[in-house]
Amino acid sequence: MRLTETIRLSRRRLPHWEVDGARYFITVRCADSLPADVVARLADVKQAMSRIPPGSVAFADARREFFRSLDRHLDAGHGACPLRYPDAAAIVVDELHQLTEWEIQAPHYSVMPNHWHAILVPSDAKAHSLSSLMKRLKGRTARRIRQVVSGSGPFWQGEWFDRWIRDDAEWDRIVAYIRNNPVKAGLVQTWELHPFTK
Repeated sequence: MRLTETIRLSRRRLPHWEVDGARYFITVRCADSLPADVVARLADVKQAMSRIPPGSVAFADARREFFRSLDRHLDAGHGACPLRYPDAAAIVVDELHQLTEWEIQAPHYSVMPNHWHAILVPSDAKAHSLSSLMKRLKGRTARRIRQVVSGSGPFWQGEWFDRWIRDDAEWDRIVAYIRNNPVKAGLVQTWELHPFTK
């Protein structure tokens, strides 16, 4: 097993680890994708989790349940769901493909009505921080989508979720999760039928 070296660690409400040679699972959601009461409940759960030792089984269980709950609410389709419009979803996919300019691949993704998931694989000679990458993605997609779908105010939630993928088994689980997302949400019968999932 190869040793990993942390390049950067930043923290707002969520920690963001950057690891040498890492592959990342990213989730970005629209600003209105969760009702205020759900946001408050999830904040309470996160607060409770802060009192559990991070390496413990209890913490892993709590974290798993937190993300299952978040998933259920996102898949319920709250908010304006601007990414349900094919032109808007295609902008996210286009920007993911344009990351090759920064020597970053996005081999798997799924654009849902109010959020999207992707795996990002930076080259070994990565010169850009994860935060600068996310600033680019969120800024460019928001500007372009606002030209297609009207609206005002913040387009994306300020924070995003990221996780560096530890091994090939985790990679396989995450790819399956990404592909299953539109099926689980009832958008299509099989992931291959969803035009914005790869």
